[in-house]
Amino acid sequence: MMDTKKLTVLVYGLGRSGTAVCELLRQQGHEVVFYDANPQNTQDLIALGCIATPAPLEGDFDMCIAAPGVPYDHVDLVALRHTGTETIGEVEWVYRSTEADIIAITATAGKTTTTQWLHDVLASAGLTTAVGGNIDPALSKVVQTAEEDTIFVTEMSSFGLERSPKLKPHTVIVLNLGRDHIDRHGSIEDYWLAKKNIIKNLDIHSNFIYSLDDPELCKWAEELTAKGVHCFSFSSSDSSADAYLKETMIYLNAKPLIAVTDLKIEGHHVYTNALAVALAAQLRGLSFEQIAIGLRSFEGVAGRYNYVSSIDQQGTLVSFIEDSIATRELAVKAALESTPAPIVWILGGQDKGASFTELQDVIREKVSLAITIGDAGEHFAAELDGLVDVKHLSQPDGDRALEAACNIGLDFFSDAQSVTATVLLAPMAASFDQFKDYKERARSFRNIVERLSARSLAQAAELELSHHG
Repeated sequence: MMDTKKLTVLVYGLGRSGTAVCELLRQQGHEVVFYDANPQNTQDLIALGCIATPAPLEGDFDMCIAAPGVPYDHVDLVALRHTGTETIGEVEWVYRSTEADIIAITATAGKTTTTQWLHDVLASAGLTTAVGGNIDPALSKVVQTAEEDTIFVTEMSSFGLERSPKLKPHTVIVLNLGRDHIDRHGSIEDYWLAKKNIIKNLDIHSNFIYSLDDPELCKWAEELTAKGVHCFSFSSSDSSADAYLKETMIYLNAKPLIAVTDLKIEGHHVYTNALAVALAAQLRGLSFEQIAIGLRSFEGVAGRYNYVSSIDQQGTLVSFIEDSIATRELAVKAALESTPAPIVWILGGQDKGASFTELQDVIREKVSLAITIGDAGEHFAAELDGLVDVKHLSQPDGDRALEAACNIGLDFFSDAQSVTATVLLAPMAASFDQFKDYKERARSFRNIVERLSARSLAQAAELELSHHG
């Protein structure tokens, strides 16, 4: 879908996507006016010919492209719409103004891993691909230098989807629907409605890949099938799906594709992501062998469920697992279910409207101690009281809070009867109260664990020397 008319566009909110779409708009020859409540480092945009404005409601604009962090019902955006100015998102503009071949991926949990994994699988088979969207970099940045015939594997958030009225990707993947961003959308129903925009414009030329294990997504598939959309399902257990998991084997079209033991990343939720990747890769013409090679070579994404290190704590081997991006109930549940008990669970940060209701069974089964940190820590501790042993740490500094939590986790297992145990970072909250983002929180945790591991090895070496001395 191409929109080639020269426009005067207001870009409301900079950041990663706002800055990138300003650059794309100028490359396309449009007049660009930008507004940001806290403008920083705008010299390059001004050098490109973009115009800064302190009064976004006073101009005459053909369109407004708003950053995903700006709520749809922000007073300025509402006022602009009342004047007849359409407000859309950055990915929507890419779709309208270029001929981008888009595979769009969304979910409550797992979308970044799946996006990067699919990109890598397609690239390993020799296809020209680029990754962007909610995952870094912004899609507007990627398309500026992309080669012809590039496949854009694009992560979509609910924030971006609520401003994508005409978006029609070639293929849509929806992994799951859980509870998230209630602080932004107001209810789980409205959150799902925002997500549903990703399929609104699909037609007989479109593909929809979805989880057969999610009742709501099955309803979406029924609606789309009635419209002639090609629907393909995956399941963690149901062999009627187009791709499914049975014991330790991934099946595609009822044929064994690859054993999960051959993958470099672990976790039941990870294996379901692999099913979606396999289906999407097959739609792009990849052979079984090419899909298996691509799946096998993927090493994961930093900040997602990954093993960090293990420390021998007086006979108990304590493993540290980092899942800093697990900020939603569905992601946290998957992390807890994938982690061997007993678990010391580190959680907390900036609350996103989390609920522990659907986690109670797995918490009782797996968690021996919950350590809460950050702004939401005290509230989380109160919510968990009576369900599991809880310790709240009030340190405002994120690094120190994580270090204290890791040390408490190690000490907790000093007298443990089990041979193995786990300290799991799955915060169930955003990072912005104590860190720049979830990646910085992940790096902090990893650095702390590496220091603890090095200290433990040094102590063991000293003890060995003293015995021989």
